[in-house]
Amino acid sequence: MTKTDKHLPISDLWLVRRVKRSGDRGAFGELVERYQSPLRRYLTHLTGGDRFRADDLAQECFIKAFTSIGQFSGLGSFRAWLFRIAYRTFLDNRRSVHPTQEIERTEVGEENPAEIAILHSALACLDDTERNVILLSAVEQLSHSQIAHVAEMPLGTVKSVVARAKAKLREYLKNEEL
Repeated sequence: MTKTDKHLPISDLWLVRRVKRSGDRGAFGELVERYQSPLRRYLTHLTGGDRFRADDLAQECFIKAFTSIGQFSGLGSFRAWLFRIAYRTFLDNRRSVHPTQEIERTEVGEENPAEIAILHSALACLDDTERNVILLSAVEQLSHSQIAHVAEMPLGTVKSVVARAKAKLREYLKNEEL
């Protein structure tokens, strides 16, 4: 092994194999560390900026991923598989929470609160499916085929939902400029 080999990232698949074979919590911890920020960001957007709820959902997602890692086939990316679990967890949570139970808390990021607020307002004009697909595409930069896997929909449907969501966002932002 050369000096530069020490700094090469370990593949997700290798880490998953370690977890599957021996329940290696350290290997799973590396996967959590690798994906916790993108997953929390994704869930924060899905929940309309509710970071507390997003954190709870992310934790639940990682627990589900650890307990069901034997079901990961390795044919697709671990990231897409994890985001699929996250989206299902979000939908399950959304169905179980009654509207009167939800507390309206919108925390904005430290980066630029005004931009984050505009983003959340714009995302609110989309339905759950459109919001999910556009976040996976634009923010998480997943390919359309990865999004099809996460959202459990045909590739053609993903492409049309992305186009429809972009059109709605353009219309919303155009109207907001007035």
